[in-house]
Amino acid sequence: MTQYKYKLDTTSKKFKCPQCGKKCFVKYIDNETNNYADTVFGRCDREQKCAYFHYPTYTKSYEPKYHTNEEVNLKVSTIQYEILNQTIKCFDINPLVQYLFKKYEKNKVEQIIKKYNIGTSNMYNGAAIFWQMDDTGKIMSYNTETGKRIKNNDGKPKINWVHIAMKKTNYNLKQCLFGLHLLNDNVKKVLIVESEKTALIMSLEMPEHTWMATGSLLGFKHDFLKPLINKDIIAYPDTGCYDKWSETAKKLNEKGYNITVSNIIEKKEYKKGWDLADAIEFEGEKNAIKQAKTDLNTTAEIQNPKQKTKSKINQSIDNQYYE
Repeated sequence: MTQYKYKLDTTSKKFKCPQCGKKCFVKYIDNETNNYADTVFGRCDREQKCAYFHYPTYTKSYEPKYHTNEEVNLKVSTIQYEILNQTIKCFDINPLVQYLFKKYEKNKVEQIIKKYNIGTSNMYNGAAIFWQMDDTGKIMSYNTETGKRIKNNDGKPKINWVHIAMKKTNYNLKQCLFGLHLLNDNVKKVLIVESEKTALIMSLEMPEHTWMATGSLLGFKHDFLKPLINKDIIAYPDTGCYDKWSETAKKLNEKGYNITVSNIIEKKEYKKGWDLADAIEFEGEKNAIKQAKTDLNTTAEIQNPKQKTKSKINQSIDNQYYE
């Protein structure tokens, strides 16, 4: 396959962003020399609050030469399936799986674990592994009670990659959509979210649909979506990201894609950065409180989420899907 001469650093190392000043900056690396490009070239991880992005585009005598149109042939690195298979266990110490067990029926969660090959890492006290089939796995730490990501003291989420944890050198990472392995000739329409956890939750909420995740705001792009070019795609960006994904979808549709971007969670009552899973939880609690007041005429109690009926969000998704 072909690969551009420069790629973003796939390690966990971060630098000071030239725009916002936060230590959230990922530098570009020369694939041939493995050296960092100049300090202005890279991407800020604060995708909504900063969104700085600069690909190497010019040459100066005191800087490395940059060739944006030069391509080199590099073999994509992979992780053996045997290693993946060894991680599909120890769910009693996996905080994300334990959270899902509390919210949904155990047998259904077990089906989703098998469907998406969710693993357990020995990092971060049993953190979940979201495998991108054959390529690598993203290791993420979650709170068992809230299902939210756990962050370090500096406010950054505890995230790592399997190939980095295994200390694989010269690893040429080629990422893909989380859940891409579910694609087959029978799948005519794919629903896209940003978060891997949300893809799992939506598969539990609405298992009749095929859910995949980009893994980041900037993961909604041609490189990730290319395998879906002949499928109908409905994208559900996080709150506040509708315009960005709509702009991307417009450009991709001009290239032959069929992408619809949904704005169903662009509501004032939804906090910026919420996704479908947050909205469904919010609506479920709100409806449960309303129902409790109606039925009991007393102090409201939130019903067991395992027994909830479809929320307005679920119904809206169904309506869009079957249009």
